[in-house]
Amino acid sequence: MNEDMNFHTILEKSGSGQGPITHTDCKSYLRHTHPMLGVDQIADHDFETGWIHAVRAISCSDPVFAGHFPDAGVYPGTSINQDVNQIGIILLIGMTSALKEDGAGQEITAVKGVSSTFGHPVPPGCLLDIGVWATAKEGSKTIDMKFEARMRDFPFYNKPNKFGLSFPAAIAGELTLVRTKRKFYDGIGL
Repeated sequence: MNEDMNFHTILEKSGSGQGPITHTDCKSYLRHTHPMLGVDQIADHDFETGWIHAVRAISCSDPVFAGHFPDAGVYPGTSINQDVNQIGIILLIGMTSALKEDGAGQEITAVKGVSSTFGHPVPPGCLLDIGVWATAKEGSKTIDMKFEARMRDFPFYNKPNKFGLSFPAAIAGELTLVRTKRKFYDGIGL
């Protein structure tokens, strides 16, 4: 599934998929609320093929910048991972079905595994393009994905800066999400 897909193919496909998903509509897929909601909008997607192109504006007003770091703000890698996880949840639900919300059968999503590589710091004021694509799916319960996020208009992915350095993506990696019954986590206090 999507073995030949990567960040660049998603950006090339963007605009020819099933269309955008607004910020407000993204909330219908997620239990997250502000300030933990890390999806600004889905620029385009295709749930049948299994890919999403999302956009995330890194605002200087984000509360993380109060302590990370006052002298030179850097968006935390854990926050970028959380943003990607949320986009992955949208892909999982879009490729399968909505989570059951009530009663003993209430469902949640959980991260089964994530592997991330960070390429460069992400400062406030930038715009991230994030590609997430499914690589394997087990029914409606488990989905494996790959992801990559790059700063829009960042010239040093393809050419070196004045010090001769070029950079890989801000973040790239693999993610496995599962749909499970909330009761399985009984005793954890969810």
